[in-house]
Amino acid sequence: MRRFASRLAPLLSIALAAACVGDPPPATVDSGEGPDAGGDVDAAPTPAIRVSGKAKDYFTGAALATVAVESDGMEPQLNATTDAAGDFAFDTVPPGSVFYLSASRTNYRPTRGLPVRVEAMPVTADQTLVSVNDARRQYTTLGLPLAAGKAVVFADLLRRNGTPLIDVPVADVKLLDAANAPVGLGPYVFGPNGDLVPNATLAVTTDVGGRSRVGFLDVPPGQYTLSVTYLAGGGAPMTDTTRVDAVADGASLARTGDTGGMGPGMGARTFTADVYPRLQTAANGGLACANCHTAGGVAAVLPFDGPVQATYDAIRARPGVVVLATPATSMLLTKPLYEDPANHPNATFLDVTDPDYIVILQWITQGASL
Repeated sequence: MRRFASRLAPLLSIALAAACVGDPPPATVDSGEGPDAGGDVDAAPTPAIRVSGKAKDYFTGAALATVAVESDGMEPQLNATTDAAGDFAFDTVPPGSVFYLSASRTNYRPTRGLPVRVEAMPVTADQTLVSVNDARRQYTTLGLPLAAGKAVVFADLLRRNGTPLIDVPVADVKLLDAANAPVGLGPYVFGPNGDLVPNATLAVTTDVGGRSRVGFLDVPPGQYTLSVTYLAGGGAPMTDTTRVDAVADGASLARTGDTGGMGPGMGARTFTADVYPRLQTAANGGLACANCHTAGGVAAVLPFDGPVQATYDAIRARPGVVVLATPATSMLLTKPLYEDPANHPNATFLDVTDPDYIVILQWITQGASL
C-alpha cells in the first residue's frame, strides 16, 4: 500500500527549487564534487520534528502491536511499525507539514486516520484502527448485509470550540461526492452501547461519553466531503465540511468543526496582515514556509523571511506565483496543496477548504494588495 487513497502533495514551503513556484532555475548546492565544488554555499538543513503516537483499537482503546503506520502526503513517505506497547514514531518530519496517517494490521481494516499538523514542536498523534469483526458488527446491529469492496466512515462531530456537536438531525449530516450527491448508507448515530443504532431509535446526534459520533456504511472507494449543517450560537445556520477518502474494504476516520482556531472570515485581506505572517517559520507563528524559503534554504530562489516589502515584491514579480485573473491557479496555492502527483516534499493545505488556503485565496481574489 504505497499510499492510502488520494495523495497529499504538499505545502507552503511552496516547492523545492527544481519544481518550485514559477519553475525557476534550480538552486545550486555544493556537493563537494564537479566543477562547482567549493564554489557554492550549502543549503541549510531543514529542521526535523518528531511525530509519535500509539496505535489503538477504535472500539476498545486497547494498544495494538505490529501495526504498520505510514504517512499519506509526505515525500518520501514515512513508515513505522508499532512496538509491543503499540507505540510508533517518525523522527524526521519537516515543520509545516500536514499529512494523514494510515495503518494496517492482520484482522483489521486498513484505516485512514485524522490529519496531522506539524508546526515547531513535537506532535503526539495516536492512530486508531477498526477491526474486521467490529465493522461487521455495525451491519449486523442495523440488520444490513455486509457489502464487499465498500468502506465504513466513522466521524466525530465537534463545534468550532471543540465541544461535541449534538442535537443535529441525521438529515443534516451528509457524505457527498463531487456532484454533491449523497453516498453510502447513513448516517447512523453511535448510541449508548458504543455501536451504531437505527435512525428510528436515534435520529439526532447525541453526547455519549463526551463524544458525538456518526457512521456511514457501504461507502464506495473515492474522495468525498462530510458536511454538517447546524445552528450556531446566535441561531444562524452554519455548515462545516471536511475531506474523507475511502478505499475498498477499509475504514476512514474524520472529524468536523476543528478549524484550529483559524476561522477564515471574509474581511479585507492584505499581504502584510494575512499572508506574510503565514509564510514564516512555525517558531515565528507561520506555516513553516520560511524553513526552506530562506536565503540559505533549499528554496532560496524565492525567500519568504526577508522584509515584508521585499518578500511581497519577489512573490508578485515571479510569473505564476500570484495569478489575479484566475486566483485558484496561483502557485502560492497549488504547490502546497494535497494532490496527485506530488510536487512538493510535504503538504500544508489538505484541500481547498483549509482555512489558510481560503485566506490566501481571498487575498488574491481581492487584488493581492500589500
